[in-house]
Amino acid sequence: MRIGFSSLYSWRPLVQHLYYLATLARKGGHETFFLTCDADLPTCYTREMRNRPAWRECLECRLGGIRSFTGHNIASIGKYTSAAEPVPREWASSSASTLGRFESDADYATPEFARLESRLYPAAQLGYHAAREWIREHRLDAVCVYNGRVDATRGIFEAAKSLGVRVLSVERALFGDGLQLYPDENCLGLQSLHSLVTAWRDRPLTRLQARRAASHIARRFTRTNVNEWRAYNTNAQSVSWPVPSAKRRILLTPSSRNEVWGHPDWAAQWPDATVAYDELIKHLQLSPEDVVLRCHPNWSENIGAAGGQFSERHYADWAKRAGVLCIPAAERASTLSLIEQCDAVVVANGSAALEAGLLGKQVIGLAPSMYQHAGLRDEAGTPEDMARLRLLVELDSQEQEQRRRIIARQTLRFCYSIIYRVPQYTRFVKTQTTTSYRYDIEADPQRLIDLLRTGTLTADDATGAADTLGEDEVLNLVRERKWGELVAAPEDEAGRTLTPIRRRLLARPIDLISNWKPVGDR
Repeated sequence: MRIGFSSLYSWRPLVQHLYYLATLARKGGHETFFLTCDADLPTCYTREMRNRPAWRECLECRLGGIRSFTGHNIASIGKYTSAAEPVPREWASSSASTLGRFESDADYATPEFARLESRLYPAAQLGYHAAREWIREHRLDAVCVYNGRVDATRGIFEAAKSLGVRVLSVERALFGDGLQLYPDENCLGLQSLHSLVTAWRDRPLTRLQARRAASHIARRFTRTNVNEWRAYNTNAQSVSWPVPSAKRRILLTPSSRNEVWGHPDWAAQWPDATVAYDELIKHLQLSPEDVVLRCHPNWSENIGAAGGQFSERHYADWAKRAGVLCIPAAERASTLSLIEQCDAVVVANGSAALEAGLLGKQVIGLAPSMYQHAGLRDEAGTPEDMARLRLLVELDSQEQEQRRRIIARQTLRFCYSIIYRVPQYTRFVKTQTTTSYRYDIEADPQRLIDLLRTGTLTADDATGAADTLGEDEVLNLVRERKWGELVAAPEDEAGRTLTPIRRRLLARPIDLISNWKPVGDR
């Protein structure tokens, strides 16, 4: 096969991931080609994200790009700039949404969003036309592109699809190890993920698998989850439930709409999460004192130059109107301690469902999510779903206990799938920190080639157990809150050689400099 690879942005560790895949492909006897950006775009997500001079952003990006790993078969977008036919404007919308961290319909109707979209549109347009010429020139059979969602990468992704060429979006795996490889879906796609989660949700885990899955959530409870891309609420303080007079304890944990806005797989049926909140309160006959809204801690942090004020204001304003207590994003109150004390957690698509679910708490889902087919949440995504919803604490004690055990078990299985089945090469790509990895170049290239040829994502670990004894042992430790016993994940099999992917000799100081930079920067 003739396979193209493109990671226009030199964000750590994405270029290394692409180059590792290219190394495997060459090992399997296939030809590899690369498309990069040599300051060819008028602007891009990186340049818009931080208030720094364009020359500096472009220089750092070029220094850390694919040329720092190889000089073979590399083409630049600037080589292919003749075509300029229009492309759908929505290809720039997702970038603008995340970049500006917008939340409400009113936010998306502002001139600020329109300006961002307009500035990013040429990058998507140029990426599309350059990639079509690149694919044709090199007669590529498949393309692996970082992300496939952000401006020019969306253009490259759509170019491959338009020519009937298989395209994989490549991303960092959610919990670190392995690579997220989605066939014919950009990084936000849910189809391959749902297929695998559904296939494995009713199949027991071995003791080893159960302990590995639980270890990742245990690290959240002990605040040692250092390999997730962003760890929140790390300096949190445990608190008592803030409304002692509440008859019910319902915790609302809204998500950032901007992170998935515009992708059809994530489209909610409710016009806004606050509309769903109003219906939930009405249907369950809750009083305002029964409900606490916890603003997401990352709304108090800047990502690049953008803060989370749009999201926090949107939900704080609703809470004020509804008479509901709102805990600000910057507040140190531990979200985990609130989850421990609540009767139910209401989520859109956030990962608070994992901690809540493992504890056997009722998880009420208002919108599409990674775990919507995992069997761990109660659906409330439509008025019809809402009408059938009952609070778990209103059932008899025997049924409550049975349901809680099911929720915890399904959460454990989902965690294993999302960490060890959906990502590929999890035994061969290991995270040391959020930005540095070690790789085993002896991995079998055929898994990548099969994925490129068939377009079907298969489980990276296709083993399981014949009974639930191993799960039961781990779930008993969870019920006893023995997080210290669960934190240490069992080691992989011995004998595997893992080494860094090295840049070319003159480019190696780049990594030494980058290691001094914060997570999220190069």
